[in-house]
Amino acid sequence: MTTIRHGFLILSTAALLPALPVVAHGAPAPAAEAAILEASVPEASPTSWEPLRFALAAEIQTGWMVQDDARLLWGRRSPTGAGLSLSYDAPRVARKTTVGLDLSWLATTVSTTNGLDLPQKTSTQVFGLGVSLRYDVFRWLSPYARVAGGMGWAALTMGSPGFDLRDREFLYQGSAGAGLLVRSPAVRLSHSGRLPALAFVGRVEGGYTLGNATDFSLKLYSDGSGKDPIPVEAVSVGEVARRFPYLRISLGVGF
Repeated sequence: MTTIRHGFLILSTAALLPALPVVAHGAPAPAAEAAILEASVPEASPTSWEPLRFALAAEIQTGWMVQDDARLLWGRRSPTGAGLSLSYDAPRVARKTTVGLDLSWLATTVSTTNGLDLPQKTSTQVFGLGVSLRYDVFRWLSPYARVAGGMGWAALTMGSPGFDLRDREFLYQGSAGAGLLVRSPAVRLSHSGRLPALAFVGRVEGGYTLGNATDFSLKLYSDGSGKDPIPVEAVSVGEVARRFPYLRISLGVGF
């Protein structure tokens, strides 16, 4: 009976050996150690409030023409333009203070009929560089102050295509304003960190723009090409000041 019992114990031990982890000098097996490490690492949150370095946004801007001659030139009191902006946040100068840089492009076009009952189109294209100082009141809300400068051109056309008066003027301008930035938490696109985290970013800004006056001298064109005006005396529109308050709204993606 004792011999049978010993034999049964030996067979049971041999059957259980494959199921036991292999131990060398008291250390767990590599597979068991990897399982322990994986279980001990917490799963990363899919969202975060980490700082955003870049933002790409679409924007609209409305300017209020306070001078009578400017309203006559544009044919309305508040022309509105649309454009794009790319902004960059430098490393923070303090825990809640950030300096930002932005490049912007804004195009404004208004088509109307002037007092001479002629079709008229007034347009501007402005490229700008801005610098802002922002303070984070909350993680999602930051007031800021911004100054910007830019250059571009303005164009004025009167008449019908193929037989019209037109001219183009160089522009330069500066602006100062203040606004609010709001953002959402950033969403991680991958756990590996190879893809950037994305967040929605919006801005509302108001301020004042001051630029050089325009002085259009309209020349007559008959073929619509704009290369060879008819040799007649140019028609001067007169000097029109460019000083106006503005409201700028943008919405985009930060990363």
